[in-house]
Amino acid sequence: MTLPTNTASPPTTTTIPHDYILLDGSSSMVEKWFPSLDAIDAYVAGIRAENIKSQIILHIFDGADREQIARNEPIENWTPLAQSSIGAHWSTTPLYDAIQLMGRRLRDLNPPRCSIIIVTDGQENSSTFTSQPQARAVLDWCRAKGWHVTFIGATFNNESQAQLLGANAAAAIGVETRLLSDAARSLAKKRARYGLYGEPMHFSDDERSQFGGYLAGPSTP
Repeated sequence: MTLPTNTASPPTTTTIPHDYILLDGSSSMVEKWFPSLDAIDAYVAGIRAENIKSQIILHIFDGADREQIARNEPIENWTPLAQSSIGAHWSTTPLYDAIQLMGRRLRDLNPPRCSIIIVTDGQENSSTFTSQPQARAVLDWCRAKGWHVTFIGATFNNESQAQLLGANAAAAIGVETRLLSDAARSLAKKRARYGLYGEPMHFSDDERSQFGGYLAGPSTP
C-alpha cells in the first residue's frame, strides 16, 4: 500500500525501534484517563526494565485534535505520566483519521521494528477523511512490514473493532479499568520478547478472560 504524501515533513528513516501508542481522548475516556496513563507508564517501565531500546510516541486523538503528539522521546528519557500528566479535548472518536495520520508518520520514520498499541473505549464515530477500508489498509501495511498492532479496549469489548481493522482475536483485548496496568505489564513482557526474538505479541484466551472478565465474551451485534 502507498500512503498519501505528507507534505508537512520529509521522510526521516530511522534505525531505532519504535513504540507508537494511539490513545483515545474522547469524552467517554475522562473517567478512564488516569488509569490509562498509569497503564502506559507500566508498559514503558516494563520494556525499559528489559533493556529494550525504543523511541516512544504517544499520539492522543479526538475530534478537536486528531494528532496531538504528547510525547516523542527515547525510552531512557521517559518521564512518568504520573509526574507530568497530559490531557485531551474530550471530544469525539475519529479513530480512522488518527490511524491514517499515524500511518503517514510511521511511513516517513520507517523503523525496523514497531509495536503499535491502539487504546480506545468505544467505536469510531467522527472521521472525516478516512474510511474503514482505508484505515484497515494502513494497518495491513503496518502488519506486512512485520510491525505488531495491538488493540486494548478500556472497559470495552473491542473484538469487533479489531476485526474490522484486520486484527485476529489474539491481537485484541478488552480490559477492566482496574486491570489496565496489569494488562500493560503483561504486554510489556511480550514486547520485550518481540524486540529480542521476534516473537508475536499475542494475548492468550486465559489472559483475555483474566484481564477482561465480563468483557471477554462475544461482541454484541
